[in-house]
Amino acid sequence: MHEKTEGQLRVIRKVTAVMQTAGIPAWLFGGWGLDARIGRITREHGDVEFWVERVHAGRSKAVLVGAGATALATQPPEEACEFLLDDVPFSTAYFDRRPDGLFSQPLGRWSDWLFPPGSFGDEPVMLDGTPVLAMSVSGMLAMKEQFPHLRNGRPWRQKDIADIEILRGLAFQGRTDGHIGVA
Repeated sequence: MHEKTEGQLRVIRKVTAVMQTAGIPAWLFGGWGLDARIGRITREHGDVEFWVERVHAGRSKAVLVGAGATALATQPPEEACEFLLDDVPFSTAYFDRRPDGLFSQPLGRWSDWLFPPGSFGDEPVMLDGTPVLAMSVSGMLAMKEQFPHLRNGRPWRQKDIADIEILRGLAFQGRTDGHIGVA
């Protein structure tokens, strides 16, 4: 396994453990979230991204800093926080639960992004032997499909197109084998 991947896995394990101890759910998304849903590491990843419900934003930042992470002032604080832990970058982005069952990021640049009901479930999946929460297949697919059409979106990259194909296949299969949680 590549050194960068090993470092990212250590951060995923530590963030997951710290947040779980604090009673703050944190869901992997992006490439690592997809790998968690697939149940194996599929490629090298540029970053590690977690979703945290906005009501936990301040406390999650404090808990992570208390566990040794350095919070960086690189993102609008109403949207996200980027961190370094053991020289490995990761981030927490914030979402809100809406009364209609949808999820959104109503503050900041991504206020037009909507995620379907079930995007943030409480059933962990396994990633390299570690139980983690990961955004649902339908949630990640909605993220990817909406992105180019958002006010601040941009065209899909090749890896986005590949991820969409994988996510559509997983959603079509409707697998519930512990790795794929289609909501």
